[in-house]
Amino acid sequence: MEFLTAWLADYLIGESDDWVPRTLLGWIRVGLLACLIGQLIYLIHACIALSVPLILWFSVLANVLALVIVRRLLRWRYPV
Repeated sequence: MEFLTAWLADYLIGESDDWVPRTLLGWIRVGLLACLIGQLIYLIHACIALSVPLILWFSVLANVLALVIVRRLLRWRYPV
């Protein structure tokens, strides 16, 4: 089990996007992505269980738009 976790950690560190330094903008991107994943998980659960509030759809769209803007800002600030 330890070999598997060590291999997975080494793989994930090797696949990380090193071009994005851990600045405030980088952490904002990570936070927005985490919120989007949480919203999509809740959306899947809500679609199965009950009706989906309209504000959830707007918040998912706003989150995607914010992620696109932050990604463009990061590409502009730290070109590869």
